[in-house]
Amino acid sequence: MSTVDEPATLNGRAEQVFFTLLENPPGSDPAEHYRWLHEHAPVFTTGNGMTVLSRFADVDAVLRHRDLGRGEESVQHLTDLPADLLEPVMARWKRTMVFANPPLHTRMRRPVANAFTPFHVERLRPVVHDHAHRLLDRLADEPGGNFVRRVSSPLGAAVIGEMLGVPEPDRGELARLSPESMRVFDPLTAVEDLPAAASAEIRMADYFAELLRERSREPRDDVLSRLARAAAEGELEEIEVVAASANLMNAGTDTAVNLMSNSLGILLEHPDQLAVLRREPGLAPRAVEEMARLDPPLNLNPRTVLRPTRAAGLDLVPGQILIGIQGAANRDPARFTDPDRVDVTRDEGPSLSFGGGIHFCMGAHLGRLIVGELLTCLVTHFSAVEPAGPAERRRGHNLRGYTDLPVTLRR
Repeated sequence: MSTVDEPATLNGRAEQVFFTLLENPPGSDPAEHYRWLHEHAPVFTTGNGMTVLSRFADVDAVLRHRDLGRGEESVQHLTDLPADLLEPVMARWKRTMVFANPPLHTRMRRPVANAFTPFHVERLRPVVHDHAHRLLDRLADEPGGNFVRRVSSPLGAAVIGEMLGVPEPDRGELARLSPESMRVFDPLTAVEDLPAAASAEIRMADYFAELLRERSREPRDDVLSRLARAAAEGELEEIEVVAASANLMNAGTDTAVNLMSNSLGILLEHPDQLAVLRREPGLAPRAVEEMARLDPPLNLNPRTVLRPTRAAGLDLVPGQILIGIQGAANRDPARFTDPDRVDVTRDEGPSLSFGGGIHFCMGAHLGRLIVGELLTCLVTHFSAVEPAGPAERRRGHNLRGYTDLPVTLRR
């Protein structure tokens, strides 16, 4: 093979590894693919022009760079949707802080951010504690039960529902709709599955539009009432309030659920680390960081170049798309010692699992609290936590999680 062909061949192999990561076929080990990218192609460009990054320093720099932001990189795959589904989804997408750039992002984030400060989140600890104990006790009475369905999904819905002000009877249906609605923003969702995902997104939006009207008439001490007040005072538009409400619910009923399930999944595969945590429950905060580092619930974090600039050693032009693989960055040997090793005592600083820059996950404190309380309860109130059968992963690799995680708890 000539030296002229080598770069193209390497790029082709890198693209193949990247798309294997995205498809996440059964039995595929992401750590193996991360290692290959680190060694051979930490920066490469796909055939359709997207630049993919896997080094910690590069991904971190891109997430924080003010000349990079959100474009249409997350919705390019929606063009085949019928207009009656595409138009309402796109209208909300354009008014969502997750996909907005300053100054719009700044204006939309401000009314919500105060509810997610460490002080306000800490007030939810008794709620998390009580729900976690109750759900785990129920699972203990049903050996072999699905941890996702029995614990992580209802716990996430209960906590975020309590915080937002969603009536308890409605939380189960929203928890069911949330993972389906999130698929509308996953570029690997099959074309034939997109209409169902878009319909779920629309149903969630319709629900929150009605609930916010109720909170406008009868405000309470919850986040939805604050958002309704922000709309009434002209800080936010109605469509922005609806989009923000649905996104917050999704964070609690999908992203947080994945973080809980992924954390337990790792510990079930490494009982020695579960034993360490059992001996020292005070290590729970470090364990949460380690589990999030090893298996982040959201793996890909794209950015679009807004202005000519330079980042990650690259000269960039407007419209260019960069994709940071957060899972790979979290296992960069230049950043973490022996990065594939599971170590609940690790104390090497935060990973990129909660993103970075102005789009840093607003619910990071809440996610850490929920998983920390859950792990503490597991190791202090149950004598054994054991796998009860083969686990089943969610399809795709961007939204990392489980659909079935059979567990037996022994008191």
